[in-house]
Parts: sequence; C-alpha cells; structure tokens
Amino acid sequence: MFRDATSQQNQPTLQAFISLLTLVEALATITEQRENAQCVEAGNVPTITLGAAGQAFAEIAKQVLQCCYVGVLAIDPPDERQRLIGSSGLPPDEEQRLHEDTFQVPLVDYVDDAAIAELHTDQVVLLDLQKRPFVTARSIHGARFRLVAPVMLHGKLIGLFTMAKTDEKYADVHNAYSPEEIALAKGIARLAAQVIEKVGLLQECAEAQAKEQRLQATTRRYEDFISTASHELRTPLTTIKGNVQLAQRRLQALERQAAQGLHPVEGLRRIEQPLKETLLNFNRLERMILELLDFSRIQADKFIMRKQPCNLVEIVRHTVAEARSSVDERSIRLRLPTMAVVPIIADADRISEVVNNYISNAHKYSPLEEPIDVRLSVEGERARVEVQDRGPGISPQNQVHIWERFYRVPGIEMLGERAVNSNLGLGLYLCKEIIELHQGQFGVSSAPGQGSIFWFTLELAKVSDRSGNTPA
Repeated sequence: MFRDATSQQNQPTLQAFISLLTLVEALATITEQRENAQCVEAGNVPTITLGAAGQAFAEIAKQVLQCCYVGVLAIDPPDERQRLIGSSGLPPDEEQRLHEDTFQVPLVDYVDDAAIAELHTDQVVLLDLQKRPFVTARSIHGARFRLVAPVMLHGKLIGLFTMAKTDEKYADVHNAYSPEEIALAKGIARLAAQVIEKVGLLQECAEAQAKEQRLQATTRRYEDFISTASHELRTPLTTIKGNVQLAQRRLQALERQAAQGLHPVEGLRRIEQPLKETLLNFNRLERMILELLDFSRIQADKFIMRKQPCNLVEIVRHTVAEARSSVDERSIRLRLPTMAVVPIIADADRISEVVNNYISNAHKYSPLEEPIDVRLSVEGERARVEVQDRGPGISPQNQVHIWERFYRVPGIEMLGERAVNSNLGLGLYLCKEIIELHQGQFGVSSAPGQGSIFWFTLELAKVSDRSGNTPA
C-alpha cells in the first residue's frame, strides 16, 4: 500500500512531525553551543542553567506551535511546588506576574486531584479556566483554554509543559486542540525532560570539574607550602648548627690560650657573634613553629582567645618599640591619638602579633631607606590601626588571595638580608583569623608601585566592658 503523505488529509500529522524535528534540531544546536562554552570556561559552573535552557526551550517551542503562550515549569518534591523555568508569548509585566504567581506554589492549588492523577500517569490534561474547579485560576494573556503535558523522567513527574490558546475561535477545550497538537505537546514534553536531565548532568559534571580543579589547586599550594616550610625550617637549623660548631672551636682555642697563661679577652668577643646569630635564628625558628602550631589549632577549631579589657595605645606602642629594637636600621614612625587610652576587649598578645606581622611584612618588602608609618586612630565606635610601607605594592588580583593560607604574592621578593626571614605564607592568614575572632575588620589598600597600607579595626569597649562586668 502507498499513501501520499502530502495529501490534504495527512497535512496536520506531517506538520506536527516537521515541527518536532525542527525543535529537536534547534535544541541540539543550543546544547552544542552551551557545551562548547563550558569547555572554554573549564572549571566554572556551566553557562547553561536550568532557567537558561528552559527559556530557550520555551522560545523554540513557541515558534513551532500555533498558540499565544508556551511555558515550562519544574515540579519540586516533596509537595510538588511549581517553579517557572521558561516562558514565551507574554509581555514582560505579565511574565513577571506569572513568575510570582507560580513560584513555590503547590500544584494542587492550580488543578484538582483528578487532573494531578492524570498527569502522574503521563496523560495530557486540557483545562477550561472558566469552568470549575479552575475558575480561580488566572488566565494567561486572555487565554481561556490551556493544555498541560506532563514532563516525565524515569517514571516520575518532574515538570509541566503548558500551551495556551485564546477562546475566540473555539466552543470548548476539546475543540481547541487537535489530536496532532496533543501528540506534538506530548513529544515536546518528552524533549523537555531530556533537556532538564542533560542540564542537570552538565551541571554535575561542571561542579565535579570545578571541585577537582579547586582540589588540585589546594594540593599544589599545600605541596608548595611543604617545600617552602622544609626549606625555611632547615635554613635556621643549619645556621644554628654552624654557629654552635664555630663557638665550640673558638672555645677550644680559648682553652688552649688559658693553658698557656694568656688572657683570652679578644677570643671571648669572637664567641659573642656566633652566639648572637644562634639566638636570632632560634627566635626565627621558634616563630615559624608557633605559626604552624596556630595554624593547626585553627584547623582543629582549638584556637583560643584570652580576651580581657586592655589599652590599644599601649599594645601598639609596645609592639612598635620591639620592632624598632630588632630593626634599628629602619625608621618606624608612630602616630597615636590624643587620648591616652583606647579601650578594647581583646587578647593583647594576639593583637600585638597582628601589628608585628604588618610591620614585619613592611620591613621585608620595602627599601631600607624608606620609613614605615604606624597609625592608630579612633573612628566613631571603632579603633583603626594602619601600617604603611613604600614597597612594590600589590595588584588587585593578588589582594584577593593574600589572606589565604600558604599564599605568597608571585614576583615580589624580600630585599637584601631580610630575605632570610621566614615566609611560610601563613602570616596574613593568621592575622585574618585573629581579627575575625575579635569581630573586627581587616584589609589592604595598595596599587603596584605605590606601596601598601595594611589595616584592621576593632570595636571600642563599652562602659560595662571597661569595668569588667560584661564578659568578653
């Protein structure tokens, strides 16, 4: 038998088939473009989202269907709340209203139990919004007759595909939609299920890739940290060992001089230098070990603050005095407020550690002839501490990362003899944790070639805090 598919009788079926093929081809093009964009942006969440895919799907479906409106909704478990993910054919104000009307509204508020049961059995539901129980439903752009096709995935209702027609030409809902249109709507709903599933898989794949890249970046940074920490810890140990051996040899020489009846005054002076170097390197080693211990305590959530009423003026003044004594070749200028007391509730040792770290970084990375400025001021209910250097500055891209653990700004090296100072990439990370545990704020103002200002703010102690009646 032969049938003429182009005959007038078979035109609706042929047109529906062609429309479905057009929709399939268009969707294939969209997903290919989205996947290519995802490959370009590897490691990021894909540019295609469920909303973007749903909107593209609705616009294409509207083009192949003879109707005034098309919508795609997701159904969220467990109580089947609706979520519009794409629509086409509405003015912007009505589309916004539809989003608001349907967002997280249970399906049972729109259709009766019998219609919901039909949807769960993969049947198309035809609705006349002027008949019960749908008289309370709001019409869409003057459309009275609505077709609702279930979007099924693995036997479960995950969404709805809806199309609407005006009521000018049709006596009832059954005349509004032909069998070909109903079949086409069911086919489009099945395509919608495939789109939703594919978008979900793409998102899972992209999130897994992004997670893997973050893990790889963290692993690389951790490996760099281990390498740096090994080197930094080995350097002072080697220096300490060498100076101790040198001091031992000089002591043996002194013993020989004493046995010969000589006065070993000059020899004693020669022992002083290696012992001084030993002490400096021991302090450096101790500081790095304390950083590692603090880091491990933070990771284990055992980093304890011993807060009590204290004077920030004295903390800053004492820290600057210690810094001046350790780097007497550097000019460190201090500016304090006129008030003698700036009261805070804090762990004084930890706040001093932050100020010292800021000063130490300024000393490491700025020319020796340039001064370091330390300023303490009071702004309203908060105290602000700033440390300014005239170093190379930090780019905006690196400013985002300098507070991260193990991070060291690439391309910026410590100057001269200061390069022997430790830099495990933990200093600013610990500063951040300390200030956050004090409910303070921190940051940096910098630009390449213009130096940096590292700062933090702390809330001033209230009257009850200062008297010690309110616990920290």
